Amino acid sequence: MIWTYFKQFFLFFKDYKRAFIKYSVFSLIAAIFELFGVALIYPFMIKLLSDKGNNATITVFFGILIVALFLIKNIFMIFYNYIQINFTNQLEIAIKKKVMNFFLISDFQTTSKFSFSQKGKIFGFLIPNTMNNFILRLLNLNVNLLIFIFISAFIAIKFPTATILSVICATVLIKLQNYFYKPLLSNVSKKVSESSLINNTAFNEALLNIKSVKVSNNEIFFYNNFVKSLILHYNNCKKMNFLNAIPPYIIEPFAIILLFVLLLVISYQNYASPEKLVASFALVAAAIFRITPAISRIQVNYNGVISALPMVEEFIRFYDENNIKDLPEADRKTFVNYNDSIELKNLNFEYETGKTVLKNINLKISKGEFIGIVGLSGVGKTTLVDIIAGLYKPKSGEILTDGKVSAQPLKIGYIPQEFALLSGNIRENVAFGEKDIDDKKVIDSLKKAQLYDFIINNHAEGIYARPFSDSLGFSHGQKQRLAIARALYSNPDILILDEATSSLDLKNEDEICHVLNELKGDKTIIVIAHRLSTIKNADRILYMENGTVVSSGSYNELLERSEGFKTLVKLAYMSDKNETSV
Repeated sequence: MIWTYFKQFFLFFKDYKRAFIKYSVFSLIAAIFELFGVALIYPFMIKLLSDKGNNATITVFFGILIVALFLIKNIFMIFYNYIQINFTNQLEIAIKKKVMNFFLISDFQTTSKFSFSQKGKIFGFLIPNTMNNFILRLLNLNVNLLIFIFISAFIAIKFPTATILSVICATVLIKLQNYFYKPLLSNVSKKVSESSLINNTAFNEALLNIKSVKVSNNEIFFYNNFVKSLILHYNNCKKMNFLNAIPPYIIEPFAIILLFVLLLVISYQNYASPEKLVASFALVAAAIFRITPAISRIQVNYNGVISALPMVEEFIRFYDENNIKDLPEADRKTFVNYNDSIELKNLNFEYETGKTVLKNINLKISKGEFIGIVGLSGVGKTTLVDIIAGLYKPKSGEILTDGKVSAQPLKIGYIPQEFALLSGNIRENVAFGEKDIDDKKVIDSLKKAQLYDFIINNHAEGIYARPFSDSLGFSHGQKQRLAIARALYSNPDILILDEATSSLDLKNEDEICHVLNELKGDKTIIVIAHRLSTIKNADRILYMENGTVVSSGSYNELLERSEGFKTLVKLAYMSDKNETSV
């Protein structure tokens, strides 16, 4: 079963399979080091005891060679652990980059099928467990299994009835190393915690703003921001994991030296005893000293791999079903020029086969026109503007730009009902992913959104202020005007507001309406409105029922000829009256 998942995993990550095999060969080298380190103890003890104090120089030199072999072996193991950790970290970074790239560049209809919690699970649970409890544990399992097999085979041939002995000094040295490493690990752990927060922030900013990111054509900014924080976090994790791996290989040579000293004392005090008995004791003690931790690590790593298999299976299925391996990297798109009008012809759309959401939509919107879209919940209003924004592709029909079909997206400023602020200052929130921020454009956008005067009067740093986490932060209405400024910064042809005033009080709604009226004629404005007062001054209002536009006209025209719109006005009036009374 483990081999099956191993083959499936590296089918997607062929570039890393060769490295895994190379590091598995290193496991063989480590096991050989371990075997020779143990096996040479026996002839050393025979030589030490048979000389009975003569030729001490040769004996000591022989002992130094054995100690040197152990030191070389442990230096190699420190290096081997480092490259293991570095390998799995680099592989995890590569996988997370691929998955983030998938969520950012895939069409919105595909990525919206995954809830935010599912995305969090993939990044925070499936991928780390696949790396740490499958790939890394397989490497550790290889080396410890080979060590156990080599030494056990040697002992079985040499001393079939050898007695297992304990080495107490190793426990003492383990406690001593904790005193040395504790402050160092504490400092690194703090950095890991801090970089984890930075990485999670970058993750949330990219995916919580996914609609605005895609419409504003700033996928590359959020992709690069995520990758930068990801590498920072995993560099810190690499340091912590590396430090955690060092102590056993520092303790071991000291334990061997103490054992040698003990044996030398016994030998010189009791050299009349049979040499082979003492030599055998030393060999068995050394072998058990190496086999016992290897057995423990085999069990731990094997259990870890088995427990990770369901998560590995889920990750592989997700990666395979979404064809993530062959996706191109995020890049900026080219917008289509829009000079006259956009037109939707015979447009149909469905989220699931057989469940039509939009039916036979025929709509022409002239440049500079102010369009309102109204209707009861579930009639397809948001879906319609999402198709105009390029987030969804229609099942059938076509979208014409200036009378021509184009594969390029329209240049759109998108203003949702709720939007997430970036962690930076006001100018960075307005520029929203632009690499080279133009302060003049930021100020101009804020002025058009009628927010600049408030910023200057309340924040000494102006557009460089960070007012989103303190008591002087923006109100909900001011945040909505910030969203409008953000949408205006890229100088879009079309502004789309999706229920942008539904959660505002009447005063803030009136301020947003004033902003829209000021922009009227300069930008094409498409507003989905819960409150009809928001679109009362629109050039044209589209009234929708059951996934299609059933009536179109000005506010007063619809009142005269549409019974459904009349009912909607009455419901809106009652809602506004109740809100005012509250």
